[in-house]
Amino acid sequence: MAKSGLDKLVDLLKRYQYFLWAGALIFAGCLVSSLWIYYHLEDHPRATYWFKVADFLMNVGQTMLGTVLIGGGLGGIVNFILEEQKKEEEDVKNRYNRMKEKRDKRKQLRQEMRNKLQRVHDDVALARVLIKSHRSGRTYGEQIRTRIMPGNIALQDMKRQLAEHQDEEALVQHLPELQVSLTYMSAYLSVLIEEFAQHYLDIANLQNYQDALASRRHTLFTEVVEHPDHPAAEGDPKLTLLQNPAELLKEQQVPNRMEVVWEAMERLDYVWDFIADVRNDKGETSLYQNFFLDHHFHALRLLSNKDSQINEKLCRRAGFQGYLNELQRLTEKKHSDQPITKNDSLTRMIMVEGLKFDFEEMRRVR
Repeated sequence: MAKSGLDKLVDLLKRYQYFLWAGALIFAGCLVSSLWIYYHLEDHPRATYWFKVADFLMNVGQTMLGTVLIGGGLGGIVNFILEEQKKEEEDVKNRYNRMKEKRDKRKQLRQEMRNKLQRVHDDVALARVLIKSHRSGRTYGEQIRTRIMPGNIALQDMKRQLAEHQDEEALVQHLPELQVSLTYMSAYLSVLIEEFAQHYLDIANLQNYQDALASRRHTLFTEVVEHPDHPAAEGDPKLTLLQNPAELLKEQQVPNRMEVVWEAMERLDYVWDFIADVRNDKGETSLYQNFFLDHHFHALRLLSNKDSQINEKLCRRAGFQGYLNELQRLTEKKHSDQPITKNDSLTRMIMVEGLKFDFEEMRRVR
């Protein structure tokens, strides 16, 4: 606990108490001796001499008193004032350094979060291009596992960092809005991941079947080419498989290997929205645009500096204010003794209410 000025003055007096006591004793000795001479040696034959001695002692006592009071007291007070002023200057300097250090740390943290957020965006954008261009179940699985899932983990980590700084001086002015925008992004990636978990096995099996068929055709083609002395006769199953596999395997009804996987992926609503144009012919924007891209740029804007302002248009969208209220309610609940359930998740709320994801249907399919 910080000491008051009076306490510090008392400490100063205690520090110099021996000098003060010595000065007081000398003054008292001189005063008593002088008075004793005046009263008891008045009739002494050498009274004049003793009176001079008494005057000398009185002057010594007065000088000592002046030294103690003025030199010691006033000097101590001046010294005390100078020390206090020096300490105050040091305290101000230390407070400024601490404030500057905290400000620099918050600035560095905002920059790190901006960099992490941009990496998530870049990875998701690259996954979108690769899935769309490769048109294969293998690429779909690889991109979900290597880019979408790590991106969602990074967003969850950013939300955790923001929650840890919630009780301190604000990292950004509009922290709740930033948290909600990050949750929108996480909810969109979460539906891609849940859809992947629900349907990828079928897509992968279909892809493997198509790859095996292509590999077999390549083997047969090699056999025909490498043995020109023994060409395949008309009606030979090898030649038929090379020229018209659908005719040979008409009962299996096997179309083009890329088309069959692509047609299967067309039935996946969220990944199809993900790789589609962000705006259709009617001017309607995709879920990818509304739930991921828009909130990515909003979060980048809020993290640019402490006093960045919100995107008013985005924050007026249907549901945003409600999710802000839910965020506050969930935060209060987490700091209470109430049990936390699976429904106490803002990410899950946005998935169900905003993105219309059906967890019950997913369990039935599984």
